[in-house]
Amino acid sequence: MTDPADLTAEALAVPAGPADAPARERSAQAASPSAQIACTVCAMNPLCHPRSSPADASSLVESRRRLRAGETLYRAGAARASIYAVRAGFLTVRAPAADGPGHIVRFLLPGDAAGLDGFASGIHQSEAVSLGDSEVCEIPAYRAEILSDFRAAIGAHLRGLLARELGESHEHAAALARLTAAQRVAQFLLHLSQRWLERGYSGCTFRLPMTRREIGDHLGLTMETVSRVLSDFQARGWIALARDEVKIRAEEMLRGSLQPAGGAR
Repeated sequence: MTDPADLTAEALAVPAGPADAPARERSAQAASPSAQIACTVCAMNPLCHPRSSPADASSLVESRRRLRAGETLYRAGAARASIYAVRAGFLTVRAPAADGPGHIVRFLLPGDAAGLDGFASGIHQSEAVSLGDSEVCEIPAYRAEILSDFRAAIGAHLRGLLARELGESHEHAAALARLTAAQRVAQFLLHLSQRWLERGYSGCTFRLPMTRREIGDHLGLTMETVSRVLSDFQARGWIALARDEVKIRAEEMLRGSLQPAGGAR
């Protein structure tokens, strides 16, 4: 009887691509030591290295794709062909709307998974756009599905990623419904802080690459309101702003502002 591991190894074999492919720069097998360190905190790490021994690891990553600012990774309504891991840079995920450009539902940081929204129907329900120069690892969806069928831990990991994304969507919807403008901005900053901590970086000082307009789009606020709230937080000494960076000086005050209180939105 054929060993399932042999079946997956054959089915998941990565074909050699053209040496001069413009958007797919390097094989996943040629990662530098620094890239390997970054990969340890990536949401897709168990898929990239599904075996227990590094010597026989077979990566599912077919290629690495570089994106320029404003370039689309995938579009709403397109067939899902791959899932992705953000290796460097930042992206927005936008849910389309019939009467406009839609709504930013997520900001993707290095280490985040992208493209999971297409698993249910095989069609992407949102679009992902690069905020600046970015790089993603691309995993063909059929390979991820084959591996998850043969390795229970991989299937459980993918379901966990989907469940976490769904939970964050519910939390975001609740925030838009019940929090004041200042509370939305405070929660946004605290959530970013936590996500950077999970990646092994400082949760006090971190990049804020999105514009005030993009933050407002995400939080259901105007650009002017976001700017006003951030300026107020800075005047209170809770944060410090410098170009595209923010430093949290009084985390306890930001958390305290989330407590129920009266006031208009």
